[in-house]
Parts: sequence; C-alpha cells; structure tokens
Amino acid sequence: MITVDGEKCIGCGTCKADCPTANITITDGKAVHGRWCLECGHCAAVCPQNAVVFGGDYDPSELLEVDDPQKITIAPEQLLNFVRFRRSVRQYTDEPVGDADIAKIVEMGRYTQTGANMQPIRYIVLTRDTLREITPIALKTLAELDVKSVDRKALRLPPQYLDFQSIWINWHSVYQKKKRDLLFHGAPNALLIVSRTGNEVDGCFNAGHLELMINALGLGACMMGFGTMAFAMSPELRLRVGLAEGEAVIFMMVFGHPKVKYLRTVNRKKARLEKI
Repeated sequence: MITVDGEKCIGCGTCKADCPTANITITDGKAVHGRWCLECGHCAAVCPQNAVVFGGDYDPSELLEVDDPQKITIAPEQLLNFVRFRRSVRQYTDEPVGDADIAKIVEMGRYTQTGANMQPIRYIVLTRDTLREITPIALKTLAELDVKSVDRKALRLPPQYLDFQSIWINWHSVYQKKKRDLLFHGAPNALLIVSRTGNEVDGCFNAGHLELMINALGLGACMMGFGTMAFAMSPELRLRVGLAEGEAVIFMMVFGHPKVKYLRTVNRKKARLEKI
C-alpha cells in the first residue's frame, strides 16, 4: 500500500515525471496514485520531501538516504577488474558457508530488478547433505536422458546443452566407480533460484548479482546450467526440494570457500560490437 503524506507533499510533480506507468496525477496541488502502480518505488526514491510511504509488506526501516554519494560509488576500473578476476570455482574446502553470508547473498538477490517489479523469485539453499543426496539422482537423470525426444522448450536452456550427453554418461560412470562428483564439484552449498515456469530473464539477472556478492564475500561459485537442466527433467528432484505446481528451478549455482587461488586474469575474445 502506498500513501502520500499530504503535509509533506508540495505537488512538485517529480514523482509524476518518473513514474513508469503514468500512474500519478497532481490533484489540488498534491500527488495522487492511481490503480496501475508497479510498486517499483521510484516515487518514494525521487521525492524531495520524502512524502511517499510504502506500507503493508514493506519495512520503512530499510530505506537509505543519499547522505554521502561516496558510499554508493564504485570506480569503473575497480568494478571491471573485480569482474575480470572472478572465476568459476570447481574446488572447495569442506567449510560450510555461514548463515550471515548466506543472508547477504540472498539480500543481493532481493534487490535485483525483476520484470514489471513482480518480485517472483524465491530461494532454496541446499546444504552439503542434501547436495550429496541429490547428486546421484541428477547424474543419472542427465546420463539417461533421451535427447531425441526431449521437449526442448522444457529445457529452459540453449538446445546445444543436449550435445553434452557423452560427458554426462562419463560423469555418471566416474561417480559410480569412484564417488567423484564432476557435476556439483563436491561443493558445500548450492543455491536454487526458483520462480514461475518460463521466467528465465529474472533468473539470469539474479544469478549474475548473486555471484557478485558471493565473490565480494571472498567465496567462490559455479553456475550450474547442467544442474538446472537436471531439475527441469527430473520430477524426483523437483519433489525433493518442494517445488509447487507451476514453479521451476530457473537457475542453480554451487558456492563455498575456494580451495584454489587464482593468480591472474585470463584472456577473452574481443567484444563483438556494432553501432547502427
């Protein structure tokens, strides 16, 4: 619920100009909200009088003021180098990630943008024991997948993922013989980004931001496209983590304390850029 404090509002129209749905009018010198509100918060964030109040499910104590721009400024070179040094980590210590760090990771996801501000994402954190339980199920699912009859739309991933089945068969064999996990890499934790089926865009935004926080905490992560596919293909896996009807694991990543230290960045191909 959004209300406007009539004592504070001066009818300047700043909120009206920034509203993405043209939901605000200025009536009798005061801002008035209509019925098409996305609850995006632009009106509250831009109001010079701090006259807009979000109630209901929103906690007003979370609001931050721009009292010092330096607090929210990251030098472009520093941000770019931070991303340059990130690695997909596939070696982890046995140390689990603490609850405080997990809370910061999820908080990063909570503040990530979603289409039409629908905020449809929820998260499931898998512990080491749960990961070990689902590993053989996921490996078997991928190794035995009938790639010729797969509903490619159900994959929610590029069709070329299906070209990896020979690798999955090998991973399944290695796990059966040596109990070596080449899928989840023996990670202590995994994070499932859960939303309504077909909501891959919001999941991708979330995954990128979540990994940034994981790296900022000195942890490491690896995006699990194959794990995401396993959840799409296996009713047993979906049941195990308690997905509701119409929900899907939009994306999965494993994370933990890195067992390896990377000493330098690596090369990337030149960006393909056109200006039209």
